[in-house]
Amino acid sequence: MAEPHERECAVCTNDFTKPKILPCGHLLCRQCVISWMDSKPDAGCPLCRCPIVEQSDGSSSATVDALPTDFVMEALVESARVLSKDHLCCVCEDVRADFICMQCQDMLCTACANVHKKQSATRSHDVESISTVTPERLAASRPALCADHGDKHAEFFCREHRLAVCSACKANKHKVCLETNYLNDEIKSVQNSLTDLTKNLVEAEQKLEQAIGQVTSHLQEVDVSEQEDMEQVDKVCNRLHKLVEDFCNKLKDKCRKQHLKIRKSLCDVKTGLSNRLGKVTSHKHIVTRAVAVSPRPALIHMTQALTDRVNSLDLSTDLQGDVWEKPLSSVECCQEVVRRIQEELLMLKQMTESEVKYYPF
Repeated sequence: MAEPHERECAVCTNDFTKPKILPCGHLLCRQCVISWMDSKPDAGCPLCRCPIVEQSDGSSSATVDALPTDFVMEALVESARVLSKDHLCCVCEDVRADFICMQCQDMLCTACANVHKKQSATRSHDVESISTVTPERLAASRPALCADHGDKHAEFFCREHRLAVCSACKANKHKVCLETNYLNDEIKSVQNSLTDLTKNLVEAEQKLEQAIGQVTSHLQEVDVSEQEDMEQVDKVCNRLHKLVEDFCNKLKDKCRKQHLKIRKSLCDVKTGLSNRLGKVTSHKHIVTRAVAVSPRPALIHMTQALTDRVNSLDLSTDLQGDVWEKPLSSVECCQEVVRRIQEELLMLKQMTESEVKYYPF
């Protein structure tokens, strides 16, 4: 059953007036489509943005008139309008109507409804309680009237002119038309066609829903895969950070030990040199004092003794070459490690670019 809002145009928000079926399947009033198209170039459906027409060389009114009209919705709107009127008997004055004739669409009080059922012209009509009638049922019960004689029932349908006509029009205006069938037969044929269309649309709808479900499932798989890959990247990067940190600590420890060894060696050399310096300085003072105060005969003996003593001292200042050898630098080693890591990262990048996951639909 069509809800009240389903009978409203999305543009004017009023009940449909000559509703046109857009290519996307949505409905708009004829004049609303024209105004919408005139308001902006390449106007699309206001509900889904799908194009209203692929290409139009004529006026907007001519283009809109070429769109099919939803006569069913038009009948529903008219039936809903009838049911929304004040429920007053169409015969009596200011008397509440509780019934409606499904064929005449006249509202009747109880007394008039009984009379309506007894009259020969209307005794075959269906008179029902207004409270039980829906716009759909009222629209379906509307009699088919002749296109040329609005007061006569149509019994035939001319396929050539696409009109429902009475027997008189069939015999006169449409007597030369090649295909004029009974209206009931044409309605049955149309109902069969609509049944087939409904079946095809239901099958297509189910397949599309399944396809959307598959895509949704793949999207969920992509989300899960992304989360797993992110976690894996974090693990790899954490491992790399740990390896780099361990390597950094080992290099620092190696450098520290190398410099500690050299520092100890230099300190030992410095200590030795300081001791030798002390001996040299002490003997220098003795020699200087001897020159200044020793008597001449004693000076001869002192000189020989001091000469022997000085000659026994290590007066060289040459340092061993390895003492001044520069510690082995870790820069080259670090650069080599960086180069290897860069090569590994480059290989990893190439692998990730080539191994693209494929999700079949």
